[in-house]
Amino acid sequence: MTTRALSSGVLVDRLMRGPTTTAIGLGHRHLRVGRYVVSLTPPGSPRMPNGIECALVLGRGQEAVIGDGALRADNARVLTGPVWDSRPTVGVLLEASPLQHFDVDALIGAGPGLTPQGDDVLIGFVAGRVLFHDDVMTARRILLASAGKTTALSETLLLHAARSELPEQAHDLLATGVADRLLSFGHSSGKAMLLGLALACRRSPRSSTRPAEEFPLDGVEGIQSTVVRIYPVAGA
Repeated sequence: MTTRALSSGVLVDRLMRGPTTTAIGLGHRHLRVGRYVVSLTPPGSPRMPNGIECALVLGRGQEAVIGDGALRADNARVLTGPVWDSRPTVGVLLEASPLQHFDVDALIGAGPGLTPQGDDVLIGFVAGRVLFHDDVMTARRILLASAGKTTALSETLLLHAARSELPEQAHDLLATGVADRLLSFGHSSGKAMLLGLALACRRSPRSSTRPAEEFPLDGVEGIQSTVVRIYPVAGA
């Protein structure tokens, strides 16, 4: 059966249009192409920067072929579709209180799961340094430091974060200050990403007088209890 992707991330679209290569299913709707992980997101679900929005599901260890304009597995073929720009619009500033320093090396790979919680903090932090401060150098240093030290999915999402690309759940937060979808993302991934974004932003007190929202966050790997405050940007 042949279908067309409803959307795909920029890098994934390039991968689909490039030379054919083998992909291996990791389970949980992920497949691995070298050290890069592609996420297969169900139609209508929140999109991922490394994602293909389609109904295809690959089992753990199942082989597929990606490239030459499609993703192929057994008798299924998913053709390239519209490209989704996963760089969010920024209409808020964030503040973490108390502002704290952390050990990047200690957070890399810290915690269980496909994306350990320490990595989720770093994904938010890396994207935040680029989005709020255009600090590409810090983003690249953390990306290089993580190479080979954590899961392939974390490395993939850190690569996208360094390009200021984030899961769709973070877009509502950064555009409008609504954090519900991000905080419900994964077991704790959204909470950790929100903290990383706030630590990266380091909002200036002059930018607004009162926060629109604030969220106490605790139990995040390697970080002490923190309150994250969200401030609208005037004119955004």
